[in-house]
Amino acid sequence: MERRYDVVIVGAGVAGSTAAYLLSKMGFSVALIDAKPNHRAGDKPCGDAIGKHHFEEVGIDPPRGEELDGIVKGIMLYSPSEEVVLTIEGEGYEINRVRFTQRLIRDSIDNGADYYDETNASAPIIEEGFVRGVVASRKGDKLVFRSNVVIDASGSARSIVRRLPQDWPIVDPIRPEDTQIAYREIRVLDEWIDKPEYIRIYVNLKIAPGGYWWNFPKSIVRTVNVGLGVQGGKGYEHPRVYLYKYILTRPEFRNSKLVESSGALVPTRRPPYTMVWNGIMVIGDAGYTVNPVHGGGKGSGMLSAKAAAIAYSKAAEADDFSAEGLWIMNKLYIDYYGAKQASLDIFRIFLQRLTDEDIEYGLRKRIMRESDLYETSVTGVIKNKRGIFDKLSRVIAGLGRPSLLSKLILAAEYMDRMKKLYEEYPETPEKLGEWIARLNSIYSSFEKALAT
Repeated sequence: MERRYDVVIVGAGVAGSTAAYLLSKMGFSVALIDAKPNHRAGDKPCGDAIGKHHFEEVGIDPPRGEELDGIVKGIMLYSPSEEVVLTIEGEGYEINRVRFTQRLIRDSIDNGADYYDETNASAPIIEEGFVRGVVASRKGDKLVFRSNVVIDASGSARSIVRRLPQDWPIVDPIRPEDTQIAYREIRVLDEWIDKPEYIRIYVNLKIAPGGYWWNFPKSIVRTVNVGLGVQGGKGYEHPRVYLYKYILTRPEFRNSKLVESSGALVPTRRPPYTMVWNGIMVIGDAGYTVNPVHGGGKGSGMLSAKAAAIAYSKAAEADDFSAEGLWIMNKLYIDYYGAKQASLDIFRIFLQRLTDEDIEYGLRKRIMRESDLYETSVTGVIKNKRGIFDKLSRVIAGLGRPSLLSKLILAAEYMDRMKKLYEEYPETPEKLGEWIARLNSIYSSFEKALAT
């Protein structure tokens, strides 16, 4: 049996359900497909924190009632020794992902969308170079969904995009070393934590090689989300091993009780070469929209859903669902988040080359103040460069450690170059190949410069 919709969305996580809500609110017919049963929709392991500003940017009501697990007032960033703590102020929420996602699904249904839980999308329908829908199965029954556009919101599995022709630039496979393998547990502490409105991030390469570990209190429900991410492709042990060896043995977790646990692969790099092609769009983790430095992806995933909804509405007006007709999604996402994300990918590569001693030194000497770190995370640009570099050069000169200074200067230069390149993203698909060559050249040049 065939079903016909304007848009088929594969994946009902935060990004997919946001897209379903926005598109159905615009009056388009939407099918939202998810492999999980309804009571687990949106259930994905992460830190569960999201900035308040993302809801304002997307135009969605913030979490409320059972959707809200805690209030966030800022981040406490710990050096490897934990003797240095930087506090970065900023409002946000600890959300119950399942409750929040289910609200978006309900609102989408109220707007006229159809929701298919326990439905596995197994393959795209490709005809004459266009994605025309998906083939799926539900409780043993084969389902065929036809649409103008398919949106892949299936997370790091990329259920649809990875089955497309490999020469389509939207495929753009990710390298293992550009991912994080994350694992987290929700726990009830024996003794409640101080300052529960502040989430904690700990940088220690022995405990979380190539990543960091976290302790995010949920101040309303009085549990903590504790976990870590390790860099993929490096042969490190599973993060659960590090959690039980180094973290849960700490005094604050003694006699704590496990509520739930899960792990996931998280993409932590720039966006794909393009987020659209003929009849297909990609958002959320499937579209590599995660922040490369701190690994947060809910807010940026929602922004990618907004970009997709606006792009589809414009394509529908022109009755053009080709790559060119959908192309504005790339420009919108780059403006919302993508340029910053690509710039921060350079910063991520720089950080992963540092030692614990480098990180300890930089935080202890306040080479970058809390305000500098905040500005970098928001804009993707190291601001106040002159002040930072002057201070760093004076301090490091006396210690004979010029390599840290030179690497930071190098990273700042390439972050600027990367952001500028994304601001020059091509206006049409025809010029994408030339732009990709420039992009790859920047990465290659930066990697070589870091190595020397």
